[in-house]
Amino acid sequence: MEVKLQGVEETLLITLWARAYETKKTTSGLLEDPLAVEMMNKLDYDFNKFAKAKWSQIGTVVRSHIFDKEAQDFLHQHQNAVCINLAAGLDTRFYRLDCGRADWYNFDLPEVMALRRTLLPEEPENVHNIGRSILDPSWVSSVDAGNRPVLFIMEGASMYFSKDEMKNLFAGIATNFPGAYMLIEVMPPFIIGKQKYHDSVSEKTAPFKWGVKDGRELETMNPAIIYKGQRTLYEGYRKRWGIMGILSCIPWWNQNCNDKIVKIAFR
Repeated sequence: MEVKLQGVEETLLITLWARAYETKKTTSGLLEDPLAVEMMNKLDYDFNKFAKAKWSQIGTVVRSHIFDKEAQDFLHQHQNAVCINLAAGLDTRFYRLDCGRADWYNFDLPEVMALRRTLLPEEPENVHNIGRSILDPSWVSSVDAGNRPVLFIMEGASMYFSKDEMKNLFAGIATNFPGAYMLIEVMPPFIIGKQKYHDSVSEKTAPFKWGVKDGRELETMNPAIIYKGQRTLYEGYRKRWGIMGILSCIPWWNQNCNDKIVKIAFR
């Protein structure tokens, strides 16, 4: 199957490759994602160009492992939850977790959702794939949350939006989903300024636009946001990072040279 995605949308193939690569490793990896392997095998795309993207591969599987654990904890506490996956791409988290009675919404652009429906044509009835930009305020009308607990997930995407776009997104969530929680990956400004050295994402086709040095800064973007905690992609995974893990023992490096997973709530 030929892939015609370009720009930021094409970056979803990096994360697909990273999860599939991890799954196919002969030794035990951080996660198993056989659906990622299956989807990758169906695509006519040169995944070999990511062969040297060592840090992207590690970063993707580490952050996915963290998101999986945090989301699973939420689902264990709220078995009838609604999970809303923003800029979901070809994410398969629903299949990796014990989702119970949760409803799962995947949002992404129409062309991305069209590809997903082709690759995964028979998803469960509690998985809802919505082909709509999250910059379109009307996306909230596609979610039927009622009075159920809501968890937003935004992995590998916030850095491609501007600060104003993220402010508008937070405002829409605050207005329409009061009491919701969110797990969001954020990139530090130092990394944004060094994108030309990134091993897989080109600053010409998919430029990084926004980030924060510390997750507490998110509280300044909307009065409804409550900071709940954060972690970098190093803590607990330093052996996997090799030399980067050793360098992360230096506070400045740990703060500025890797993304963070931030947990927030909305009043």
